[in-house]
Amino acid sequence: MLPRRVMVRIARVAGAIAYRLDRKGRERFMENCRHILGPGTPETEIRATTRRLFFHYVLNILDLLRVPVIKRRVAALVEMDPSVVDRMMAENRGMVVVTAHIGNYDLAGVVMAAGGYPMSAVVEPVPGGWAETYNRYRRATAMETIPIQNRKAMIKALHRHRMLALVSDRDLTGNGLLCPAFDSYRYYPKGAAAYSLRFKIPLIVAGLVFQHEPGRRPYRMVYKQLDFTPTGNMDADATALTRLIASEINDLIRRFPDQWLVFRAGWQQKP
Repeated sequence: MLPRRVMVRIARVAGAIAYRLDRKGRERFMENCRHILGPGTPETEIRATTRRLFFHYVLNILDLLRVPVIKRRVAALVEMDPSVVDRMMAENRGMVVVTAHIGNYDLAGVVMAAGGYPMSAVVEPVPGGWAETYNRYRRATAMETIPIQNRKAMIKALHRHRMLALVSDRDLTGNGLLCPAFDSYRYYPKGAAAYSLRFKIPLIVAGLVFQHEPGRRPYRMVYKQLDFTPTGNMDADATALTRLIASEINDLIRRFPDQWLVFRAGWQQKP
């Protein structure tokens, strides 16, 4: 119930402490920054970006904890142009929303549900048995949560013409596609592409990113609809669309390198 300006200050202090104490996390974030920012980036910039990553990581959690208190007012935290999403949802076919661990990815679906959108979000396992605790906050605005292994529930959500949100910057299935990622390669899941093609529904790549400028709302929803023309060969189309999704996710990360909150990125050598 604290004012958000107080929580931001708490997040800065707690993030700075975590940066100093969490050696493994710090090293992983710094490795990510070296790939994203590229060779020749000064070490001072790498470390400054990593410190901001820890700040955003803590602020993510604190803002999610506020949801049960502010509930419907959570949408007021976000700047968003809903025209494209409204037009696509008016077709009553549903939608695949691809996001990444960028900005406040947990809050993104909560915000959309608070705005009246039929949102179903696929959620990853949370270490330490915290999954149900997180899900209670995620569901505070009627967002449906679906465990990542429950494919039947995902298909059911699409049959009901809902928005299905998939975090697609890490492959947890072991069946992902190896795609270029900055100066390296990473595996990206193919599920989002497969669902979009199978149900013949639109797909957008979106992220809820932080804003810290005076006079602006705390968050901004950024998204882009992907234009893709299927050839009719499902396997080839799924591969091509996944590569396009990976490219768009990489572009989103490149724009907000201090907001990509992945500790295990799985960087691969060039094949």
